Amino acid sequence: MTWYRFPIGASLIWLLACDPGSSSLVCASDERKMGGECVKPVSHPVHVNTVGYAPEGIKRATYRGGSGKFQVVRADGEVVYEGTASDFISSAETRENDLRVADFSELTETGEFTLRAEDSGESPPFRIAPDFAEPVVRTLMLGMYGQRCGVSVSLEHGGTTFSHDTCHEDDALLDDYGKPGEKQNTMYGWHDAGDYGKYVNNGALALASMLLAWIQYAPALERVALDLPESGQGGLPDYLSECKFQLDWLLLMQHEDGGVADRVTTRRFDDMISPEASTAPRYLAPVTTTATADFAAVVAQAARVFEPYDAELAASYSAAAEKAWAYLVDNPAEQGASPQERGRYTGSYWSSDGDDRLWAAVEIWETTGDEAALAYFEENSSGIQVQVNWDWTDLSNLGVFTYLLSERPGRDPAVVESLTTALRKSVDNIVAQAMEHPYGRSLGSMYYWGINGVLARTTLNVGVLDTLEPDPKHRDTIILQLSHLLGRNYYGRSYVTALGHHPPYYPHHRPSAADGIAEPWPGLLIGGPLSKMMGDLPATTWVDAASDYQSNEVAINWNAAMIYAAAALLPAP
Repeated sequence: MTWYRFPIGASLIWLLACDPGSSSLVCASDERKMGGECVKPVSHPVHVNTVGYAPEGIKRATYRGGSGKFQVVRADGEVVYEGTASDFISSAETRENDLRVADFSELTETGEFTLRAEDSGESPPFRIAPDFAEPVVRTLMLGMYGQRCGVSVSLEHGGTTFSHDTCHEDDALLDDYGKPGEKQNTMYGWHDAGDYGKYVNNGALALASMLLAWIQYAPALERVALDLPESGQGGLPDYLSECKFQLDWLLLMQHEDGGVADRVTTRRFDDMISPEASTAPRYLAPVTTTATADFAAVVAQAARVFEPYDAELAASYSAAAEKAWAYLVDNPAEQGASPQERGRYTGSYWSSDGDDRLWAAVEIWETTGDEAALAYFEENSSGIQVQVNWDWTDLSNLGVFTYLLSERPGRDPAVVESLTTALRKSVDNIVAQAMEHPYGRSLGSMYYWGINGVLARTTLNVGVLDTLEPDPKHRDTIILQLSHLLGRNYYGRSYVTALGHHPPYYPHHRPSAADGIAEPWPGLLIGGPLSKMMGDLPATTWVDAASDYQSNEVAINWNAAMIYAAAALLPAP
């Protein structure tokens, strides 16, 4: 395995190096096979969103040194914009003292361009187009399809076919229910990350992020055609067909009494093998109130989303969610997993259930009008702080979003005002950080495991507030986050496989490592740089290697958050 660490000023653009039609293509050691072609790296010191920008809205690039003068040049060589970048900016997190930010937001012309910085260099090509976010949504959704469990998968991207056979058909053993050797059907759903486990907590977060995107941006999302087996069938939009595949699994995780099993995993992580080669026994974890609450919340949310397309299916979702909520009402004390039980399963995602119950309560109320559920949420929401950096450990933000977006009568005006103020405060923080940071990060100098997903998830806060209180700076902030993830970062690289400039080659993703294809599976957002040891610079620690699960793994909740960000930037119909 070979990997590279690229500082700013050493990012890459692909140049054709051999016959793309060769079926037995062998590349030189300094080349990579991408899209059926051997390509060589050429450095580009100017870091931009390598997918592109909308004609209206913020457009920024970052580079080192130079005189400060820059030009934006059309593909035919014509200079269409000239400007002066910022004075030097220092970045303690990367130990760079000569960064400049070039702002070319005034340029609204469409087409393909590069940015040339005097005495510094130029950027990779990028587009300016109203539909620039469509390939982002389409590729990320292809990534979600590629994570399907329990069925065979086949997809094509860039001239390469990626596939795996049917997997994990025997899910899942009930040994931990005192029934050794017996099984419960828990097929379908998405593999969680680079591993093959399936976890209700994180799976619900991923699905909820995607459903929220639909709730807010359905008309635009419905126009994006996806390459799925269900496309054009069953009366569902493509986007919701993918969401339904996760719901099919979640419904199988619910027991007759309404409780929901926490996860399905092996006893230890598989080696780097394909899904169909993953034949180690997989076990159903005990019921937890965290999983039951997350199930109640996201399945109730799905009932509202699917109702216009399939009323019968939506009713089944509503009934399952209400059954889970009744279980929570009857079991007010937390039911978790003991340390011994946790040790029998892979992965994290063990958390207390307070935030999950709050989210479940407001989703149940929004779907059914249950006044007791509304009262539960309002009585327990006084201590909620809308988080800027949030993840599966605390999903109360999701409850706040649904409550504030609701048009159902009955909300307490004081609670609405309090939570709106808290949301506005979080978004003000996000906007300020993004605008001031030399690479546009909404989390400033904060780095930890899965930070790219958390960065993308800040756009949910921004998007919800923008629906309530529209402001151009909200959209600009979402653009900045997408730009960072697609190349305007320390590395000048896209963080999404097979998307944008010099994307990750070697994600910690078992299908990519095991299929014998030189290219990774497309549409997967990697976790990104984080602090790995005392005294390091976390912003500079990403290693593009399959062995580096800390910075180079993929996960469905990261993908889903970025899908939301891209959906927010789709052109309105």
